[in-house]
Amino acid sequence: MNDGSLRASDADRDKVVDVLDAAFAEGRITNEEHTERVQATLRAKTFDDLVPLTADLVPVVTPREPQQPTDAVVYGRPDEPDRMTAALSEIKRIGPWRVRRRSFATVFLGSVDLDLTEATFEAREIEINVTQFLGSVSIRVPRGVTVRDETARVLADTTIKDIGDPDPTFPIVVLRGTNVLGEIKIRGPRRPSIFKRAIT
Repeated sequence: MNDGSLRASDADRDKVVDVLDAAFAEGRITNEEHTERVQATLRAKTFDDLVPLTADLVPVVTPREPQQPTDAVVYGRPDEPDRMTAALSEIKRIGPWRVRRRSFATVFLGSVDLDLTEATFEAREIEINVTQFLGSVSIRVPRGVTVRDETARVLADTTIKDIGDPDPTFPIVVLRGTNVLGEIKIRGPRRPSIFKRAIT
């Protein structure tokens, strides 16, 4: 869903300059090439302007074909919400799995780790309801997904970082519930990823 016509920010241009500086330091481009590319970077207005400047310097990740829904792991009964309980234990879900429209996570002195970056979303908007006491919940989302934190907190903390700018065509993840003396962390993907689809 990457649109090369999107306007580039100063931070985007700075990242390209960092790549060019590293390439020059490693001897992969000449001083003249470095100067020309840096100047072009500073003039760039869109991602289409930036991409060619480092295309021969960084590996290109080829998107994988979307997996069919049958390839995704399904937890619990298909016609019921997904329920997770971590009491003095850990629950971890990674890889291709199906995220229900509604999920409930009960955490007591335990942890829940949900990686949604390769998951199949069952709906345009999903709700994750957390009841937590002295625990931790970590959720990784595809970059561009909208996250709404509606949890009630008591001496607890919720942080949302590195998820990118919201894309209105991507799903919405809504967090609800109560967090007491616990921590909820929302992060973007560990590596570049592409959101597959939302099941309607």
